[in-house]
Amino acid sequence: MAKLRKMLGDVNSPECIAMMRLIETQSETTLARWSLGYVESRILPIYQKKAGGDNRLAALIQACQMVVQQNQPGKTGKPWIQEAGQIARETPDPITQAAARAIAAACGTLTTPTNALGFLFYAAAALVYDQGLDLPASEMEELTRQIWQDAHASLSAQSVKDEPCPAKIQWHC
Repeated sequence: MAKLRKMLGDVNSPECIAMMRLIETQSETTLARWSLGYVESRILPIYQKKAGGDNRLAALIQACQMVVQQNQPGKTGKPWIQEAGQIARETPDPITQAAARAIAAACGTLTTPTNALGFLFYAAAALVYDQGLDLPASEMEELTRQIWQDAHASLSAQSVKDEPCPAKIQWHC
């Protein structure tokens, strides 16, 4: 079995570039709401299945969602973002670690809107590795592309058309 990567995806791929362009059109609130909902529905079940029902990350997602729902400043969620990152660092299994990192990065969208892109690299790893750690590279690449396309469709469905206050995004990748 080849060495597993922490993240899957290519910042120069058409899927990633399309995602970046879509993210640039949305507000910080929309990006945080979408990121948290995405990991709650798609990534948290993987984590909980592999981590024996550990509910700490579920509680952290809920706490971060409350910050968004109550229009509190993103920095209000910093302790939860840090706790999620700590859980990810403690997790030895590659699948649960990728899932925990995706959740931690999605929580980070409260303070850093570019995390709406960053968490997807970890999410792709969690979703692909959950299908099997010994998949052929070509199959992993195709699954990764499909995940990125699915994420784009998911954000598109929640996007605010002609958003009057899009997030100020500076890509450093």
